Amino acid sequence: YDVNCQYNKYFRVRVDRGPFLTMVPELTIIPGIGLWHVHGHQDSCYVRYVSNFIEGIGCIDGEIMETLWARLNLISPA
Repeated sequence: YDVNCQYNKYFRVRVDRGPFLTMVPELTIIPGIGLWHVHGHQDSCYVRYVSNFIEGIGCIDGEIMETLWARLNLISPA
């Protein structure tokens, strides 16, 4: 999730080469990086991938996994 700026570059190529997944060419994927993680990236990543600037995304922090950790520790303690 916080490597989206790199992972997304060849995502469609990797899906097309794989034997199990397909994507319709009309599908548009808009990558984003959570607000907390984007500050660890280059400044250029902030403008391109922060959820504040993605049209129609709503007001989210993009950190869903982190919000679940406390609850998940109840069933899978570290």
